[in-house]
Amino acid sequence: MELSLAKLALLQALTTGPGFGLELIDRVRDRTDGTIKLHQGSVYPALRSLERDGFVTSYTGETNDARGGRPRIYYRITAEGARAAKAVGGLFATPTVLA
Repeated sequence: MELSLAKLALLQALTTGPGFGLELIDRVRDRTDGTIKLHQGSVYPALRSLERDGFVTSYTGETNDARGGRPRIYYRITAEGARAAKAVGGLFATPTVLA
């Protein structure tokens, strides 16, 4: 299976621990000194696709009053996802902007 740069960046961001969408956007930006920029419109579909393909799992966090009482959805990397992330260890050296 071929993974997009956005999906690979998300997998590598998840190697440091579980996270929710906006948190993962920040992790990727921070880890790449801003050279890889993910946007909400592409992150959530990518995370759902990674989950369907067995690279991540999701779980519901606590409800958040600032979000109208809706809980955050957190993502955790699976063993298969960790293998894919490890296979492309130098990804964060690539300057890229993702829409």
